[in-house]
Amino acid sequence: MAFAPGFWILTAAEGLMTAGYAISFPFLAVYLSVHRGMPMHWVGIFLSASMLISSMAQFIGGEVSDAIGRRKVMVYSLAARALLIAVIAWVIYSEAPLWAIFLFHPLGMFIGSFFHPAARSWVADYTPPAGRMKAYGFLRMGNNAGWALGPALGGLLAEGSYTLMFFATAAVYAVCTIIVAASVRDVPGLAKGRFVSPGLAGAAQALSNKAFLRFCMFSFTMSAVMSQLVVSSSLYSKNYLGLSEREIGLLFSINGLMVVVFQYFITRLVEGRRISHGLAAGALMYAAGYLCFGYAPSFFFAAAAIIVVTFGELAVSPGLQALGANMAPKAEKGRYLGVQGLFQQVGSAAGILIGSNAIGFISPRFQQGPWFIVAALAVLSCVGFLSLGRRLSREQDGLRAAPPPPAPEQATEPA
Repeated sequence: MAFAPGFWILTAAEGLMTAGYAISFPFLAVYLSVHRGMPMHWVGIFLSASMLISSMAQFIGGEVSDAIGRRKVMVYSLAARALLIAVIAWVIYSEAPLWAIFLFHPLGMFIGSFFHPAARSWVADYTPPAGRMKAYGFLRMGNNAGWALGPALGGLLAEGSYTLMFFATAAVYAVCTIIVAASVRDVPGLAKGRFVSPGLAGAAQALSNKAFLRFCMFSFTMSAVMSQLVVSSSLYSKNYLGLSEREIGLLFSINGLMVVVFQYFITRLVEGRRISHGLAAGALMYAAGYLCFGYAPSFFFAAAAIIVVTFGELAVSPGLQALGANMAPKAEKGRYLGVQGLFQQVGSAAGILIGSNAIGFISPRFQQGPWFIVAALAVLSCVGFLSLGRRLSREQDGLRAAPPPPAPEQATEPA
């Protein structure tokens, strides 16, 4: 199928943006813990609180994009995010008090999170339901091309200058702002043209759909599992597996490179099958991969575990996006995807809080204990997605709508 004009440029821009993000932010937990002496559980509380604050932007961003258009929200969000990341770089360079990072990091995450529901809604505007799994799969390939490059470069820069890492990220976001502003155009006439301040009534209206509410609940638990890849895995790798920043960056790069190489083939494999079944299978792979990661005796075993986790991601990440878009009414995609994004962000925040605190408090007594908690959440998500699939229509679950039965031939009376 042919994609909309601007789709491939948006994919490339997201890949570049992810590369810029991955240069610095996966190492923020290490910087705060190792270089600024913050206890691990406080690092987890801060980063999870930042994600919780930014989660409201998912809902607000979706509502705003329905009102004023996807492109404006994407451009303004990226521009503000670039500025705030530059401020964080200056804070690190000047060794300013940590309260400055506590202020500007969550603010930057909040403003930057407006981008995602607008971008996902833009893709859904131009793509029919049966093609969205493939479209979001290609977006994942673009994102992870950046994820494959960014952490490895960030790991090298971290050994010399954390300041340079964050300035490089700010510059990349500025370039992405220009690319999106010049290349992306909205569907004419789709924006409502007026903005009503988002409230709980809009979210309640979306969640009155019982199947969508169930989907959001298991998006929450699945996101708590998925969030372990950056913060918890880096803290665990540094403190219990004895890996260096460079080796941690390589783990993230393996994850990103695998998505680039395999996402298209996995998407083709699951195309024509129920999205809910792919989500369930991916959740089980997350459970197995993280349990193996907890017991990894060396970098190579840790890398093998991350490979298993990544195969789970290949099914789960585009599946969540496609299923959310398929369940949303045409005129309310921003709202629905924003509400879904809210549940995912809150789930990620809860996952970071649970994971980092479990590593700080449980691992000293039972080193692999946190990963049993993560695996249990993944299995719960698996069961939830399977139960959800029985409540969805064929088209919502990624199957092509069944063709209408042929009209019966009119009987003719014998002459």
